[in-house]
Amino acid sequence: MRMKILTRYILVEFVAPFLLALLCFTMVLLMNEVFTLTKTFVAKDVSPWYLVELLIYVLPATLVVTIPMATLVGILLSFGRLSADNEIIAMKSIGIGIHQLMVPILILSFGISIFTFFFMDMALPSANMAYVRLMYSINVRHPGLILEKGIIMRELEREGKMWMFERQDPRTGRLKNIRIWQEYQDGLPTLVTAKEAELDFSGMYTKLRLFDGVIYKPGDRPEDMVTIRFDRQEIRLGLSKALREIEYKGRGFRSMNLRELTRKISQIRNDLRRGSQPYRDVLRQQLNRALVEYHKKFSIPFACFAFGLIGVPLGTLTRKSGKMVGFGVGLSLILLYYVLLRVGETTGIKGAMNPMLGVWTPNIITSIGGIILAIQTSHEAPFWSYLRPRRRIIRRGSFPSSPHVS
Repeated sequence: MRMKILTRYILVEFVAPFLLALLCFTMVLLMNEVFTLTKTFVAKDVSPWYLVELLIYVLPATLVVTIPMATLVGILLSFGRLSADNEIIAMKSIGIGIHQLMVPILILSFGISIFTFFFMDMALPSANMAYVRLMYSINVRHPGLILEKGIIMRELEREGKMWMFERQDPRTGRLKNIRIWQEYQDGLPTLVTAKEAELDFSGMYTKLRLFDGVIYKPGDRPEDMVTIRFDRQEIRLGLSKALREIEYKGRGFRSMNLRELTRKISQIRNDLRRGSQPYRDVLRQQLNRALVEYHKKFSIPFACFAFGLIGVPLGTLTRKSGKMVGFGVGLSLILLYYVLLRVGETTGIKGAMNPMLGVWTPNIITSIGGIILAIQTSHEAPFWSYLRPRRRIIRRGSFPSSPHVS
């Protein structure tokens, strides 16, 4: 009965700081995306409702990162408060040890890990694909997002052409004052100008449809110039490539669930056995990248449990130092964790370290540190006290004098 009351009390104490930390961390990480999209959309006069929808699709990727962070900070703040108010000491006085205090938090953090795993495997890939599809749709409707006004563009460079436009009408979406430079057969340039143009993405190729334009091309003699006026003309653009790149990004390993990743890894391994040496190097890096994403599906959710292991003893050690100390310790530990994770990802992809070991190293270090801290805390000895140099103080008369040799 006593443990049920204690468990309920600890969990209630944890919920408020956890939710507050989750909200703060999520808002901070979303701010960068908000500023980037807002700057782009306002400059290109795109509807703000697209921005809201894109942020909804970005949210799962943000929560996957912030849930473990909020778990650690929630534990540190809740146990820091209990320790600062001497409630931990009161619990110990009636025979409740640190291991008993850890049980409800470990069960809860394990539950959060399971939730994060399914969330990361199911919601995250769907949200990533929805984000890419929406970005594709926005770029088709508002080509100004992938075109820059007043800058010479090289989508037609393979055909010996370059082009630019001055501005885009925000109401109709039409491009204004278009210029196209094209090399002629004898090397002399041909210039095409048009007052207006529109982009057509309906077919296999992107078409630039020109209206009310003039073609200037060299005549038979170098000093002659032939002028041809037209009401309408079409040319093909390479914008489909830019759109395909947007679509391809959505099919990356991070947008795959566990089943798709497993199938992809098996396919790459089969290709690796049959591929030639130059091709094998590319496949090997692809395999490493896929393995890193595969193991991250497990290692990032497990971080909640690892933070539960280290969070309770760390929280009790803050004592009267205040909540800000616990918050600072939490931020430092989170920063260290994600730096190690980033290093592990990079070395795993490059093949310098086993991909599984690379992404699991932060969890291993955090868990071992949590177990050591829990053992030291249960013996009433702060972990950092063992790092201080111990001096042997020899007092006069503390040792018996050595016997005389007769």
